[in-house]
Amino acid sequence: MKNETEKMRELYDQWQAQGISKQAFCNRNGIGYHKSNYWVKKFRGKNVATVAPARGFSQISVPQPDLIAQDQQALAAITFPSGARIELFGSLDASFVRKLIL
Repeated sequence: MKNETEKMRELYDQWQAQGISKQAFCNRNGIGYHKSNYWVKKFRGKNVATVAPARGFSQISVPQPDLIAQDQQALAAITFPSGARIELFGSLDASFVRKLIL
């Protein structure tokens, strides 16, 4: 049976890998927000390898698209808080959209 530290370490690693807010992760997993703050400070204070969410730009392979007609409407658009906008034409693959957002 795992002790409290091991359980919280697993949850901390899951939170880091998911890249969502601490509050959202706590709500999804039934963890008190203040309790999570305690463990985050404890784990970050130690020099332990963690998976940090990716930041910045990542290269995404995109198949060569067919030419898009000037009057064609986007199937979907993603607008980021910064104002950057991505318009998607043609069929959409959920995993590709996920890569664009995360």
